[in-house]
Amino acid sequence: MTALLSAHGLGKVYAGTGWRPGAPRPGLADVDLAIEEGECVALIGRSGSGKSTLARLLLGLERPSAGVVRFRGTGLAELDDAGRRAFRSAIQMVLQDPLSAVNPRHTVGRTVAEPLRHLTVLPAAERRARVYALLSLVGLDPSVIARLPSQLSGGQVQRVGLARGLATRPALVVLDEAISNLDAPLQIEILDRLAVLRRAQGTAFLLVTHDIRLARRFADRVVVLDAGRIVDASPCRAKLELGHPAARELVDAVLPAFPAGAS
Repeated sequence: MTALLSAHGLGKVYAGTGWRPGAPRPGLADVDLAIEEGECVALIGRSGSGKSTLARLLLGLERPSAGVVRFRGTGLAELDDAGRRAFRSAIQMVLQDPLSAVNPRHTVGRTVAEPLRHLTVLPAAERRARVYALLSLVGLDPSVIARLPSQLSGGQVQRVGLARGLATRPALVVLDEAISNLDAPLQIEILDRLAVLRRAQGTAFLLVTHDIRLARRFADRVVVLDAGRIVDASPCRAKLELGHPAARELVDAVLPAFPAGAS
C-alpha cells in the first residue's frame, strides 16, 4: 500500500552563514519514514535533534540535500500544479509559536477562513459556517470570530492556529510542538478533541514533541530522532520498546505522578 507521506534517504546540510562562512552543518542524514492514511506518529527527540527540520522537509518548506519526499507515491518535485494544490490542501502544519503564525491585523474569522478561500471552492456562507464549526471543534466560543490575536490569550491563539490547520479537512496534520506551550490540562483536552476528529474523519497526525507522555497518549507509534538520524522506534503499547540511549533519556526524564516517599 502506498503511504500518505514518506521520506526516503532524506538528508539536509546547512551551509555556513555570515561574511566568513563556517563548515557546512548537517541537519538530517539518511532518514526513512512513512506515515500511512489515518495513522498517528509521534516524532520525539531532544531540542536540536532535527525534528523541526524533518517536519519542514516533509511539508516541502525546504528542499532536501539528499533523498526524496513522496506524497501518495509521487515525489514533491514531480507534482504538477493540480498535484501541488492537492498536497497543500491535504497536508497542514500547526506551529509551536502561535503569534508568529497569524497575521496580527487579521481577525480570528479571517485567519481560520484563509485556507478555505485559497484551497476550496466553498461559497462565502459555507465558509463562514465552517469557521464556526472549527472554532467549536477546538473549544473556542464562536464569539471570538471578530477579535484580533492581541485580544486573545496564548492558548486561545494556539487553538485558532489549530482550527486553521484543520479547515480543509486535511489528510495529515503536522503538530510541530504545537501544544508544548500550553498547560497540561489544555494539552490533554486538545489531544482528546483531535482523537475524536481522527476517529470521525480518518485524519492522520505527525506529533513532533519532546514529551514522551503526550506521544504515548496520542500516537500509534513513536519514532526517535537524535543528531539528525532515526535511532529507535516502538509501537505505543503499555511498555515502549525503546533501547537507544537517546530514547531512554527521554523516557527517564518523565517525572512520576508522585515523588518517591510522598504520601
